[in-house]
Amino acid sequence: MNETGLREHGTGFVRLMAAAGTVLIVLSAAVACISGVAFDKSFYRDEYRKMDTAAYVGVTDPVLEQATNTLLDYLQGNAPSLDLAMDNGEEYYSQREKDHMVDVKALYQNAVLFMTVGFCAGGALFAGCFLWKRERALGTFLRCYFWAAVGVLALFACIGVWAAVDFNSFWVSFHHMFFTNDLWLLDPAVSRMIRMFQEAFFANMVARILAWFLSAAVGSAAAAGIVYQRMKKHGRPEYTCN
Repeated sequence: MNETGLREHGTGFVRLMAAAGTVLIVLSAAVACISGVAFDKSFYRDEYRKMDTAAYVGVTDPVLEQATNTLLDYLQGNAPSLDLAMDNGEEYYSQREKDHMVDVKALYQNAVLFMTVGFCAGGALFAGCFLWKRERALGTFLRCYFWAAVGVLALFACIGVWAAVDFNSFWVSFHHMFFTNDLWLLDPAVSRMIRMFQEAFFANMVARILAWFLSAAVGSAAAAGIVYQRMKKHGRPEYTCN
């Protein structure tokens, strides 16, 4: 392979590293948005108030808040179990609900692990771009970040449209994809958990997650594209990808 071929091969490899790093970081950012919304207690309070959830569940507001805090603490590993006895001695959460939350906790912990590894691996790939081809790295990074982010955004935009058009179909498909049992099928007549988190609650949560993520991703992708075009226009060689 001649010198030109080696240069092109090196540039192509750097582009691949930048694209892979971008996808990892953007997907990790999506998990960060999910975690940020899912554990925002003010969001729960607002939704409960709008939907009059305490009355629907059949408990007082303090009991509902305690049940929510116990659930969130359990998912984050800050509580050993979902055991929560009410004043009459009855367990707030049923055994089926507790079993389902074991699966949800495992899913969340795996997502957090992916987020951590994704941010670290993505950052390492970007660092590798600069070490491999320093004189072209910034332009390669900006261009690949823009296009890889656009690709991921398109995927999440499609998910958002699906959820907006038919949330029930989206939500059922989500559970079939990530759970191997039917413990998530809860009866509102007997399950306090399903009455706490009605379809409208989850629809609002998904909408908020998508709003956070799309705002951050669109903003960063637009910034990368603008900086790349401006630097290229001014003829800065470190911003070209040739």
